[in-house]
Amino acid sequence: MLGKEQKGSFCADGGEEIMAAVNRKTGFFAVCVLGVMLVGGCASSSDMDSMKNTLTNLQVDMINQKKDMAAQKERVSDLSKDVTTLKEYSLSAVKDSQSSIVSQTSDLSKEVQVLKGRFDENKYYSDKTIKDLVAEKELQQAKIAALENSVKELKAKVNAAAAQEEAQKPADKAADTPQDKAQPAQKKEDAAQPSAAKDVIKQLYDDAHVDFKEKKFPEARQKFEKFAKDNPKHELAPNALFWVGETYYGEKKFDDAILAYESLLKKHPQHDKARGAMLKQGYSFIEIGDKKTAKIVLEKLIEKYPRSSEADLAEKKIGEMLSRNTAASPKGKKKKR
Repeated sequence: MLGKEQKGSFCADGGEEIMAAVNRKTGFFAVCVLGVMLVGGCASSSDMDSMKNTLTNLQVDMINQKKDMAAQKERVSDLSKDVTTLKEYSLSAVKDSQSSIVSQTSDLSKEVQVLKGRFDENKYYSDKTIKDLVAEKELQQAKIAALENSVKELKAKVNAAAAQEEAQKPADKAADTPQDKAQPAQKKEDAAQPSAAKDVIKQLYDDAHVDFKEKKFPEARQKFEKFAKDNPKHELAPNALFWVGETYYGEKKFDDAILAYESLLKKHPQHDKARGAMLKQGYSFIEIGDKKTAKIVLEKLIEKYPRSSEADLAEKKIGEMLSRNTAASPKGKKKKR
């Protein structure tokens, strides 16, 4: 048993150690236990030793926990660095990918623009070539028509000469009187008069063609109109009416050309020139901006003469109009950009 002084000293020492333990933050549990012991009286020396060991162990545990926490913090810091690095790498990869895609898109856009430019250029030259070929074809057709007319005239002259020779044979076998001798000469003179008149008429038509080829459209038109008016039943009268329309078309007087072609179509609807008149009438309506009427005329031409070259040209012209309408629409403009 300890004396009162020893107990007081021990209690004082124990109290100081307890306060030191509290000041060192050894743990709430130890403080509570020591507090209970103080309230109940001073603890024994063995109890104090045990308590010191407990406090020491608690301090060691706290130190270990602090180390563990520091290690955990370090691991968290490393993980944060890794995450940051991964984010930076991912962002860099995404940016590089986006930059590559943008660059490829730009290159493709440039290639498309180049190809489009080449396509438009080729289309322009193709259309121009087709127009030139059509014009050349029409000119060749006009020349062929002129040659055919010349051949017909030559055949007519040959037939007239043959008929004249046949007429002279009976006259030679008739009685040899002055009156009978005069009859063949008179017949020959009468037969020569219509032939001469035909030559004059044909010469007017040929002169008009020469003026047309030289692009003297007013002079050619005047001669063609005179020919058609003075010789309405002549086989070349429909041709003359057609070429009247062509003179207006050559001067770009499309309204007058439409009326001239219509005159031919009304007077000679079954003539070979009716196909060309319908085709050029459709072209004229396009030139004055009346595409609806032009389409009707060209479709009528295709329906009436489906296997003709004029029908082929009409189909191409309708296709051109449709493609232009598509390009002119809002949707077509958007694609064009």
